[in-house]
Amino acid sequence: MYIRSFDPWKNKLCTCPSKFSLNPYTGCAHGCLYCYASSYIKEFFNCRAKQKLIESLQKEIKKISANSLISLCNTSDPYPPIEKKFELTRQCLKIFKEHEMRILIITKSDMVCRDVDLLKDMRSCVTITVTTLKHYKQLEPNAPSSYERFKALERLSKDLPTGLRLDPIIPFINEYEIESILKLARESGVKHVTASTFKPRWNNWKKLKLAYPEIASSLNRLYYKNGQKIGNSRYLSTDLRKKIIFKVKQICDSFSFTFSSCREGFPELNTSSSCDASHLIR
Repeated sequence: MYIRSFDPWKNKLCTCPSKFSLNPYTGCAHGCLYCYASSYIKEFFNCRAKQKLIESLQKEIKKISANSLISLCNTSDPYPPIEKKFELTRQCLKIFKEHEMRILIITKSDMVCRDVDLLKDMRSCVTITVTTLKHYKQLEPNAPSSYERFKALERLSKDLPTGLRLDPIIPFINEYEIESILKLARESGVKHVTASTFKPRWNNWKKLKLAYPEIASSLNRLYYKNGQKIGNSRYLSTDLRKKIIFKVKQICDSFSFTFSSCREGFPELNTSSSCDASHLIR
């Protein structure tokens, strides 16, 4: 089965609405240092097309009720560079449109603008992840620049609802950029913001330490000495997490965004009926 019920490791902090998840590709080409999926998917940064995806999807979709919410993607990115060749995501969207599904796009790529002709006539919402304005070349070496992503949000916002994923927020690296990022989101027509702090696993923690040796000891103190383990990830302490998330919420309130956090444990701070922006879908 390529379409699966979304259940992120049965995480007790997940507040996502009931939905399905589809990843047209295995792996991701962006090469983000903080990527958690590289800790458990072999050769994750070697992005490859899923075999017989469209053939299987045409059968699987008949087993799902119309108006179901389908998220693309929760592990890989639906718009890797090889999408230009294979167009698997675009073919999936055509099938979803035919079967009247609700679609939530999660991406770091401005390639999503190519499919605005389909998305604007569907019950859909696009969320684009922006982590940093200054460190994207180091943190996300193969992804489109953060500024290209904001241009994409501005283009998309003319035709359909959009959201920003401020994810992950990493102390000492991009925490001080929160307000600047949210200002650009407001200028780009974004309606909702989902925020999340960095939650390292063994693989991305190793990469981040190598890339930022000058703050490695400080991060180690926050996550491994004063933090906590939830599931397979390390978390900041509850107090520090809440302080960061509350800061984002306050700025979002001042900019009239709806707001939510992702797997943080503070649902009382959310101001939206969904944490993933799916409430924006018509």
